[in-house]
This record gives sequence, structure tokens and C-alpha cells, in this order.
Amino acid sequence: MQPWIDEARRAVEDVSVRAGLWLPGSLAWVATVGWLALVLGVGHPPSVAALTFVGATIYTSGAWPWNAIGIVAGAILVLVVAVALFALGEAVLRRGRGATPMDVVRTFALALACALPALIILAAFGIAAMVVAPGEFNAPTDSGGPVLRTALRLLPVLVALGVATVGGAAVHAAASRVAGRGGTTLAALGDAPGLLGAAGWPALVQTVAALIVRVTYVALVVILLRVLWSPIDGRLLSTGIDAATLLLLVGFVAIWLCLVLAGGAVHAWGTLTWTRILTRTEPDAWPSRHGMEMRGRS
Repeated sequence: MQPWIDEARRAVEDVSVRAGLWLPGSLAWVATVGWLALVLGVGHPPSVAALTFVGATIYTSGAWPWNAIGIVAGAILVLVVAVALFALGEAVLRRGRGATPMDVVRTFALALACALPALIILAAFGIAAMVVAPGEFNAPTDSGGPVLRTALRLLPVLVALGVATVGGAAVHAAASRVAGRGGTTLAALGDAPGLLGAAGWPALVQTVAALIVRVTYVALVVILLRVLWSPIDGRLLSTGIDAATLLLLVGFVAIWLCLVLAGGAVHAWGTLTWTRILTRTEPDAWPSRHGMEMRGRS
């Protein structure tokens, strides 16, 4: 535990004095969970009646099931775009101004490969929801509500999605460091588990700690945004946009941008901590698969 604490503390010190890390970190943060914080902080959850109407419209449409498949495909496409923005932020975060388009492409390939299990599970979740949700929304009992009952029936899929997401992030952290030493994408993916194993307990602690820190920060952002947005929402519904409401909107956007920068600092801390943990040992301790094959032939 102490090695992780030392590296995490040094990463905090680095991020606090290097404000240039916050902007690329902000791009990666917005592409991953930052957008969710904004949606949860500003948006209103749809009612059961609205969900029932939308679901019935999709289900009774003549385009069924292709319209539902299109929705799932569109969601996956949006996630791929988010992965691309994340890769851009990560490449600049680790390489600085020396980041090249090839660094971004390599980071994108690694991020997409590590996110592929989560994307597959997400697609399976969408298909399972199409099968389960209509029966739950049409069930005569109101116990727990149809949304909660659907979520409980699909809980194993949601747990698998969470595990795949967290595990993929850890593998990507290791693979990107291997690729940074000049290895190919496939070799980096193959060497990533060994690098995580060589890092030992600090890698496991960082996986859990990064998740806790990010979830906690997102929760705080959501609470703050909901408090700030409540009076603005009330004025928009009652009087529309006037001078006072416009000033409130400007202040809200300014605070949101500050929260995005803080989220970038949080993301940068996670990236720097991973770098410190995964490079504590001599790089030769994690030979690439290519090197192992060459030694086997000699």
C-alpha cells in the first residue's frame, strides 16, 4: 500500500504544478464520464409514461427490429467517437507537444481494443433490454417500477459491463506504456497483463482507487450542477430567457468549465500515477513478445 501512496502523492504534486496537463486531461475526462455528469446534473429523468410511449413506438413500428438495432449501432458509434477523443487527450497528456498523429492512432487502437469487451457487453445489454423491457413495462404489478425491475433482471449484464470497463482501463494503461517503448499494438496488448502482474499490488490499488476517485468527483459535480441549475431551470420555465437568466447561464457555463478543468486534473492524476506505478521496475523486466520469440529462436 505504501508504494502506491508514495507514487499517488508524487503524481498529485506533478499535476498541481503542471497546469498544461489539465487541458488534455479535460478532453479525456469529458469523453469518458464528464458528459454524463452534465446530463445527470442538468437533465430530467424520463417518466415511466414517457419511456412506455417511446418503447411502444419503437416496438410497434414497421421498422422493428431494425430501428432498435439502429439505436444500438448508433450508441456504439458514439462510443467509438468518444474513444477517439479520449485517445487524443491521452496521447497529448503522455507525449505533450511531441505527440504525433501516429501516437494518437496507436492510442486509439489500444483504447478501442481494450474497450471492445465492454462494447460487446453493451450491445448484448441493448439486445437483452429489447427482450426484457416490454414484458416488465406491460406487467400488471407496479412493485419497484418497470425500470427498476428491468435493471434487476439485467443486473448480471450490468456487473459484467462494469468489470469489463474497469479491467479494460487497467489493461489500456499497461499496454499504452508498453507501446510507448516502441512495441507494436498487438505486442503491447500481449505484454500488458505481464506488466500489470510485475507492478503487483500497487496496480490493483490504483485500479480501485482511480475508480473511486472518479466516481466520487462525478457525484460531487452532479450535485453541484443540480443545485446551480435548479433556479435557472425555474426561470426558463416561468419567464424564458431574459437578462437575469442570461447572466445566470453565463455563470453556470463558467463554473462548468472550471469543473471540466478540475476533472482534467483528476484524469491527469490517474494517468501520471499509472505511469509511475508501471515504470517503477526496470523495463527489461517486461520483455516484449517479439523479444521472447527472438530469444527462443537463437
